[in-house]
This record gives sequence, C-alpha cells and structure tokens, in this order.
Amino acid sequence: MLVGSLDGVRISAAVAERGPEYRCPECKGLLILRKGRKVVHHFAHKPPTSCSWAKGETKAHLEAKQLVADALARRSIRAQLEFVVDTLPGDRRADVMAWSPKGRQIAFELQHTPIGLDEIERRAFSYARVGIAQIWIPFLGSSVWANGRSRYNGDWFVERYSPRPFERWVHGFNGQDGMWMYDPKDKAFWLGRLAGHQIYVEESTWYSEGGDENYSGGFHRYSKRYKELTLEGPYEAESLLVKVKPRRAYTKNGYNWPAGRVAHLVPS
Repeated sequence: MLVGSLDGVRISAAVAERGPEYRCPECKGLLILRKGRKVVHHFAHKPPTSCSWAKGETKAHLEAKQLVADALARRSIRAQLEFVVDTLPGDRRADVMAWSPKGRQIAFELQHTPIGLDEIERRAFSYARVGIAQIWIPFLGSSVWANGRSRYNGDWFVERYSPRPFERWVHGFNGQDGMWMYDPKDKAFWLGRLAGHQIYVEESTWYSEGGDENYSGGFHRYSKRYKELTLEGPYEAESLLVKVKPRRAYTKNGYNWPAGRVAHLVPS
C-alpha cells in the first residue's frame, strides 16, 4: 500500500521518513515503511495481520498508481492515492481519485490482476450511484508483444487475442471510445480496440446410412474466444488529458454496465 496514517493523518510512503509509528488507515495496525533504490516506496503490515488491505500488491501495480497520481499532480489536478470510498464493497480504496477543477470526482482503477465480473460490476455500480466518474485500465501482458506485429501506421496489431472477461467488460463500458491499457514494462499507455476475429471451419463430407453424401464447413465464422486487438500508442502519462461523458445503462450477453459518468483519456 502506498498510503499510511500518522497520528490520524494520511501520509504517502513517497514522502514518509523512517522512525515514526505509521498505522493502517483501515485496521489501525502497525505498518513497516519500505524504501529503497530498487523498490517502490510503500507500506507493509507488520505481521501477523488479517487485514484485507494487507494483500500483497505487485511492484507494477504500485508503480502504475504512483505514475498516474504524479502525472495528475504535474497538471495541477488534485489527486489522492488509495482514496477510501465508503460506498464501495470489499476493498473500499480507489487506486487513484482525482478532482476536476469543478470538484467532480474521477476514480482511476488500474487492473493488473484479473477481477471477477461480479466484483467489477459491484464496484462500477457503486461508483455510478454516488456520481463518481470512473476509468478502468487493464494491464498489457508480455504475450501481446510476442504475438503481435507493427502495422504501417504505427499501430500494434494482435490477430488472435483472448481477452479476459473483465477486459471485455471494460471495452463494452467505454463503447466506441475503446479502452486504455497500460504497459508496465515501458510505463506507457495504449488505446486498445477489440474487433471480431474470424476463423475458418474446414470443409468435411460424410455419408448417411442411406448413402447420401453430406457436406459441412467450408466457411468463416466469428470466434467466441478470440478477438483482434489493435493498439494505438504509446503515450506517456503526462501527454494525456482526462475527459468525462455520460453513458446509459446497458446489458448484453451477460454483461451489465451502469448508467453514469465514464472518464476517458485523450492525447493532448
């Protein structure tokens, strides 16, 4: 976790100094400040603990949250790491919460590990009910670069990409705007779009008991598993603006999206 509490006041691990007694904002248990040249400055619970906030986070996730918060701050946009939203179920922290010049809240959710559809929908509907705009940003895996190729216009193209269920949800939530994705290796953002992937069904023949010859296949159909992924980028965090627009509630193929405000990144 990137934020602890000192005498009841939130403090970022990036500015915290060793020595004081830091506490978990959730369970009030003791925290250990971990700082070094090769680690992201962060807090860890002093064992033993059963706090739900003590779950280990990847280095990439910690880096991404700090990167987004720092980029917003450099644009003079108020932002807080691991901001607690009382209406959220389970872990009530938004990875990064920002405030527009008019004071409207925008929650950034950076998704490094898979999240179940029930959980992402619960969180999304909770944000929508209290008027918080939201943006969900999945992480790109190494297979994207191993299995894709560069196109003539500079886009990166993966012909057979198997999106995780929550990625399908995020893409549907954003609609025609596509979904922003984060590359932890280069610490860059890409605008991703999913499209149908066609597979060829081989032609086959067989004979019925009556001796009639039957035919099947010999045509293309859309794959249920695979999509074509096109990535536009890369973009540095500092080069992206945030815009918000409303969307209607929608349900399709077992996916549910709330009516609310969607945040989207726009290259400056």
